[in-house]
Formats: sequence, structure tokens, C-alpha cells
Amino acid sequence: MPARLTPGTPEYWYRPSPSPAARAADASIDGTLPQVADGVPSRTRSWRSRGWPRTLWRGARSVLALAVALVATARPGRTQALAHALGPMVAMPAMGAAAGPGLCRLLSADPVIVPATGDAATEDPATAPYLHLSVDARRHELVLEVGPVDLPAHEMAEHSRELVYQLAHFPFDAWVNGFRLELVDAEGRPVPRRVLHHIDTTRPAARDLFLPVAQRFVALGAETRGLRLPGWLAGIPIHRGEPLLVSTMLHNPTATSYAGVRVRLILAYVRLRPLLEVAGFRLDVMFPTGPMEFDLPPGRTVRSWEGSPPVAARLLGITGHVHRYGEWIQVQDLTTGRVIWRAAPRTDARGEVTRMPLSFLGFGLGRWVYPTHRYRITTSYRNPTGRTIPGGGMAKVAGIFTPRGGLPPIEVRDSLYQDDLRHLLGLRCGPDAMMAMAGHLPHGE
Repeated sequence: MPARLTPGTPEYWYRPSPSPAARAADASIDGTLPQVADGVPSRTRSWRSRGWPRTLWRGARSVLALAVALVATARPGRTQALAHALGPMVAMPAMGAAAGPGLCRLLSADPVIVPATGDAATEDPATAPYLHLSVDARRHELVLEVGPVDLPAHEMAEHSRELVYQLAHFPFDAWVNGFRLELVDAEGRPVPRRVLHHIDTTRPAARDLFLPVAQRFVALGAETRGLRLPGWLAGIPIHRGEPLLVSTMLHNPTATSYAGVRVRLILAYVRLRPLLEVAGFRLDVMFPTGPMEFDLPPGRTVRSWEGSPPVAARLLGITGHVHRYGEWIQVQDLTTGRVIWRAAPRTDARGEVTRMPLSFLGFGLGRWVYPTHRYRITTSYRNPTGRTIPGGGMAKVAGIFTPRGGLPPIEVRDSLYQDDLRHLLGLRCGPDAMMAMAGHLPHGE
């Protein structure tokens, strides 16, 4: 079912799959957009499971990691002509005049609407100096490059506010089936992964599973490796002209300064529809919107949130994210009393979280969730320090799913959708934006 994105603006319809005419038209884009040189393919660890074909299992594991990844491997790479801008940028007050239409001006509208575009290739590179797009048609990779910015020792990146929620547009219809990440300096040398706090992407034209808000797409943090699944197996559909909000935070906890740092989020794609069309879902104990961190007083803290999906959906895989002192996190069907998933974080000798288990539900066949059932995400923390840790807690789960019959279209006038979008853009445009970003930094760094 197509969904109209922007009421009151020129029509733009999202199709469930590319038409033959669109495929033919888009094929020319692959040849005309700037190309990126070959990179170093990331490696994935093999997965063995009795009773499953190894290739299929590795592919399923990869698509789950694609949807829930918190960071990819940083490796050096060489690019050519990375000069195609994706969307408008705006300079914050006291940071100079905006070169083009400002993303922050959307906040003055009622309702806030992130516009689609008919052709990303027509946009002016001068309006987006910190966000660029290139396409490697031979490797079938779409490259989102953020930067260049300088990273002084023990400080956040210069121009940090401009890196928060820049506007991009997908240049064609495709299915994303993998990703990898590169961090390099001005000379093309690799930069330590520690300097990347996150790069998050949000799709304003797509709906989340449990909330009527903009769907989170790919979010990368500090420890996940790049992955690529078989193109015939599964992929996340994207659409030509669809807007994408890209938020990046760089901070340097080391004693070495880095100049001209570039973050490259490289999305692998296929042009033919795979066996499974999937999407990412998330649940957070601090839903529905706003800051997702919470304070940790001394002793035990338990947080939870309850909700239901709008349609029946099959959850294929799931993992989670907690901070230090997190004991466990679980998802439960309150209607039946059944625990769908429960996990404890893996920690190192210092108690720092190093990994969360990644699980395939129902032995890889998935578990159904229903709009008539109520679901609860719950987490438990134990703070042994004897003092309150401001913003020390966070708990979310993420994974991939396939809905039965498709999700409802987004409604841009929905109050919750508007609140969520205003919060996201406010992290860049609000007067306390830098303080909000600083609050995301790991405690103790």
C-alpha cells in the first residue's frame, strides 16, 4: 500500500517494489553518480547450527546484525570524487550563515514535515558541506560520507552541532543487504574506532513497529563489525527520493589529535527483490519519545514500558543494548505470560559491557506478535557505587521483523510522530543541543 509522505506538497508515492520503468531509469543513475574506489571487504565469523544450511544461517545472522548493529569495523579506504550532496545543511547561530535551505527551519512549521525529493542528483553540493553521497555501481554500494572535521585530543569534533541530523535522500529503489564502516583522516589513514560515538539514521517516511513515529534505520556504535548477507535472501527496501536523517557524533578520548576525519557508512544493496523484505524494530524502556537515558540511584533500578504493534508481525531475531551495571533485559507477552526473550550483558574484568547476546527466535522461524496482545520490555540495573549516576541507564532491544500485510502508512500529523521528530531535530537545533550531545558520551571518558 503506497503512503503519501507530505500533505500539501507535490505528491510523492512510495511503491512496495520498483516498477520495470523505474528500474530502467535508475540504472542510468548508477552510471552517472560519482564512483567510490574499491574498499576492503569486512570479514564475518562463520556460524554453525545443526539442522540449518550454513549459508542460509549466516545470511539470517547477517540481516539481523544489519538491523541492530551499533558499529562497524573502521578500515582505511580510498575514494574518488565524493562530491554529490544529499541534502540541505544549516549553520547554527554564531557559526556562520546557512548555504542553503536549513533543516532547522522545519521546526518552525506546523506540522514538521521532512520533504522528499524527486532526484537527489540535482541538489547543490554547497548546501551540505558535511554530508555527501556516492555510488559504486560495480560493487553495488551506496556511500554516505560525513566530514571532514578535525578531532582535537580529549575533545568533541569541531562543528559537532552541524553533524547532528543532516538530511539525505536515497537516489534509487533498492534493497539494503549489508553495511560496513570506514573512519579515515585527511591522508586516508585509519582512525581508531573509539572516536566514533555513533552514526544513526532515521527514515521519516517509514513507521516504527510499536510506535507511530519515524522508523530508525541503521544505527552504529563502537563494537559491531560490518556484515553483508546474500542478496537473494533478505533486504530492507528503500525508495528513490525518500528522505533519510543522518546523525553523527565524534569524540576523541585519546591524547592524539586527528585532522580531516571522515566517516563513511557504506550500504550494500541489490536491485532485484529478495526472498524476504524485512525491516528493523526497536523497543525502549523510555518510550515513547524524548531522551532515552535515565538516572541510576544507588541499589536496584527496574524500568519498563508496555505497548502493542498495529498489525501482526513475525519477529525474526533480537538483541539488546544496556550500559554498565545493567543486570538483564527482557521482552514479555503480558497477555500469555510468555517471555519472548531475556538476556544478560557480557562484561569484561572492569564490568564494562562488551556484547549483548544475539538470538534467533523460534529456531530462526520467528515469533509472532499481535495487536490484540500487550508486550512489555523490562530492564534491571544494580548501582553499587553508593551515589546516583546521572543518565547512567539505558535499555533497548532491536531486531528484524516481517509484518503481515504491511505496516500502516505514517501519519505526519500524528502528535507522537511530531513530538518525536521535533525531539530529533531539536538535538541539533535547540539551544541545549551541545549539552544533550555531551550527555550521550560514555561515563568516565
